[in-house]
Amino acid sequence: MALARRSFLFSALAFSMLTGGCGWHLRGQVTLPFNTLYVNMPVNNKVAADIRRMIAASTNVTVVSEAENADAILELLSSGRHREVVSLNMEGEAREYELTLNMTFRLVNADGEEFFPPTRFSASRNMYYNDDEYLSRSAEENVLYNEMQQDLISQLLNRLTTVQAISDEY
Repeated sequence: MALARRSFLFSALAFSMLTGGCGWHLRGQVTLPFNTLYVNMPVNNKVAADIRRMIAASTNVTVVSEAENADAILELLSSGRHREVVSLNMEGEAREYELTLNMTFRLVNADGEEFFPPTRFSASRNMYYNDDEYLSRSAEENVLYNEMQQDLISQLLNRLTTVQAISDEY
């Protein structure tokens, strides 16, 4: 038993020494210039739920359920999915699509002053289409859109880390 414990401790020490010099570290909490946030989106919306979860997990901010109690309000102004044909086969049928997801957000305080103006976040993926895999095309498309949505939420959180406090001084 003691040998197993020493072995574990040695492994943990070696891991920390090896990863300590390479710049790898656990992602900590990000401090934002406001304490409470209202996400101005429907409660049962998947995007809103993911945003609320990620903000609660990785920032100092408390997500509140009413705008009146919030220091900042995050608004989704627009959202859109697009699919364009990228390549065709010899018969003129689509073989590759480019899927694009766009979301425009803005962050304001309770008085309507902007922490950041309407900002468009965009992600795209290529999807190859094969007649033999017709039934799985819809599922693959949904998986790609979900991946893009997570990317856009990560972009939004990165943008939130650059927000400067609104000054009351003139």
